[in-house]
Amino acid sequence: MASLLAHPTAATGVRGTTRATAGMLEMDYDVTPLSVRIARVIVSAHLRLWGMEKLVDTGALVVSELLTNVLHHARPDRDGRRSALITVTRTSDGVALCVHDDDPSLPERRCAGDEDEDGRGLQLVSVIADQFGVSRTPSGGKDVWLTLLSPREPKAAP
Repeated sequence: MASLLAHPTAATGVRGTTRATAGMLEMDYDVTPLSVRIARVIVSAHLRLWGMEKLVDTGALVVSELLTNVLHHARPDRDGRRSALITVTRTSDGVALCVHDDDPSLPERRCAGDEDEDGRGLQLVSVIADQFGVSRTPSGGKDVWLTLLSPREPKAAP
């Protein structure tokens, strides 16, 4: 069963659409500080619905970091918007997550100093994720993707 939720722009100033089916979540948003928080909540809720409690905090963190990169680094479109398509797909052993935007500039890892307030997000995501990568898309944008595997319970000693 698919659901579709359009978020009202007049009330929040955020344009966004969320679609979900069993095992897949797709969110198409104009990225703003508010939409980053909304995406964290929605991803967390879906991970809980899918029985992936142990991935909730990590999933919310990586979505937040990747969308914040879009907010701060992607070039806006003609209307001044920075849009992103977020896809979260349940897999047999975790989740695959992809953030697509239309800016062709690839993200760069920075070496943040001790006093810097930003510049650690991409490095953090690459360490947290089980797999991580960036791909240019035929449309001229990019996909930043990762996988998070569910932690395995240790086997009992014989």
